[in-house]
Order: sequence, then C-alpha cells, then structure tokens
Amino acid sequence: MRVFAINPGSTSTKLALLEVDADGARLLREEVARHAPAPSLAADLERRRGQVLSLAEAWAPFDALAARGGLLGPLPAGVYVVDEAMVRACLEAAHGAHPANLAAPLALELARRYGVPAFVVDPPTVDELEEVNRISGAPGVPRRSRVHALNLRYTARKVADELGTRFEEVPLVGAHLGGGTSVVRFARGRMVDTNDALLGEGPFSPNRAGTVPVYGVIEKTARDGRQAARNFFGRASGFKGLLGTDDLRRVEARLDEPQVRLTTDAYALQVAKYMLGLAAGERPRAFFLTGAGARFGYVVRRIEARLSWAAPVHVHPGEFEMQALATGAWRALTGQENPKRMDEVRHGSAGL
Repeated sequence: MRVFAINPGSTSTKLALLEVDADGARLLREEVARHAPAPSLAADLERRRGQVLSLAEAWAPFDALAARGGLLGPLPAGVYVVDEAMVRACLEAAHGAHPANLAAPLALELARRYGVPAFVVDPPTVDELEEVNRISGAPGVPRRSRVHALNLRYTARKVADELGTRFEEVPLVGAHLGGGTSVVRFARGRMVDTNDALLGEGPFSPNRAGTVPVYGVIEKTARDGRQAARNFFGRASGFKGLLGTDDLRRVEARLDEPQVRLTTDAYALQVAKYMLGLAAGERPRAFFLTGAGARFGYVVRRIEARLSWAAPVHVHPGEFEMQALATGAWRALTGQENPKRMDEVRHGSAGL
C-alpha cells in the first residue's frame, strides 16, 4: 500500500510517499519545503498548495492520504476521516491557529482529485486524560492535554513490541524531546496523563517555558500584556531565553561553558522529574525517550541515570511522524482500526 503523507510545520512542509505493510512503513520519496511565516492561515494554505499538488502529481499513484492533525480541540486518539467538517474546524481555528491546521484541507483536495481516502492520525489535541488528572489547584483552570501524540503513540507501539507485548496491555511513560517537551503516561493503550506541551506545564524545552512560578506569569502579563506574555513563555523562553539559542546542537557544542552545562542539567532533571511524577499513577514496565532531542547524548545519559532504577529506558531518537501517519492510514484501510469522524466522536456516544 502506498500512502502520501502531509505534515506542515511552522517553517516547513514535510511530504513523503511511503510503502506500508505488516512489517512497517518504508520511505520511498521525501521532500521538505521551507517557508517564511505567513500573515494568515489562508495565505499560508495558498502558499503551500502548489508544492503539495506538484509533488502529488509526480508521486502518484497512491492508495491513501495521511495528514497531520491540526488543533481540533479535545479528541480521543485514533484515525479520523478527513471530511468537510474537519476542514472547516481547521480553517476556523477555534482551538488555535497552527500550520498543522492546513494538512486536512490539503489532503481533502488531493483525495477528491485522485479518488482515494484521506485520514488524520492522532492529532496533537488528543485528550484521554482520566478525570482525576484533569484537576489543577485552581477552580476553572483544568489541566489539559496538548502533546506530540502522533510520535509518542507510534514510539509506544515500538517499545511494546520490544517488550514482547501488546501496546494496549503494557503501562509506559514516554517523553518526546522536541520544540516542545511532551510527557505521557500510557495505560490500556490510552494517554491517561500528560502535560500541556504547547503553553502549559511540564519541563522547559528549546523555546517554551514549561512550568514556571505563578507569580512570574502574573507579573509578566500585567507588565507587558497578555499577547506579549504568551509569546515570551511560548516562544522566547527555555534554552532560547536562557542561553540565546533554541538549537540543541549548538547547546551541545557549548557544554564546556559552566552556565550551559548547568542549564542543560536543569533540563534533564526536569524531564526525569516529570516522567517519575507521572509514574506515580502506575509503575511503568519501561520509560522511553524520542524526538530530535533524544539525539543529545549528554541529556539522554543524565535522564537515564535518574530513571533506570525504576524501569528500563528505551531510546528512539528522531521523529517518526511520517511513518506514524502512513501506518495509521494502513490500519484503517486494512480493517485493523475503525476510522472515526470528528463530529460523530465529539457529539456521539464515543465522545470524551
């Protein structure tokens, strides 16, 4: 089965053609188009459209399209059919404007042009939190789940295979170390406890603050305004704010500088503390690390040293989003998973 995968990010559009079968997903073609910021989602969509249509024509035929999910609001994990309702939700951006919202509109256009189905797999707003894990210490401010669900769920399946068991039967705690830092506890195949890696809580990351003292948030917002505070904590904090760069390769090259090493130690400690904190819900059979940051050997060793007493640590560096998209579409088309429709899940008996 051949799957065309679409994955728009803030500065690029990743496109791939993959061949998928029971043994996994293999890249046949891949291209990354780079972009400068666009003034609106509509302008961004039009700018990316030509590149996507051109490559689809060059790489055809394919059996399905798989698109990275956008900010669709709280949804259970799984594979979703791309339809008009989903496209409207992506473009209206009621839950946030992000380039990932453009994947479904592009996929639907191609699906109609080539007469094949289109799917979204494990969108970033997957929310399967147990009710006890929604409660924060502030009334009206619940904890929420916004994490790298696509890569984390794909990697969790790989770790379950390594343990010789089924994903749905093994408790795990995993962390995606990327532009944001996502930490998840898996139980019964569901992400029952997570952080909010976009702008909420958890370890800091290359440019996001993670959990910070509340008084600092209040003072920053009062002094500079709400939007400036959002940009500060969500785009100009973490390694970028503390060390002047959000490129972990540059951080690694400067580890001989005392302040850089101290900051990096703090990052590794925060990741380990948060992973162990989630393990309080249920002791995991294993921990795992994934994402581009899992290539940072010093950080991985520091995290492993703090976790290995509790459970083995599996390391899968890099991002497997294109493979995750393609295998999700394959599961849907081979009957291993029943694809959902977003509106039916949100309003029906299968909803949260």
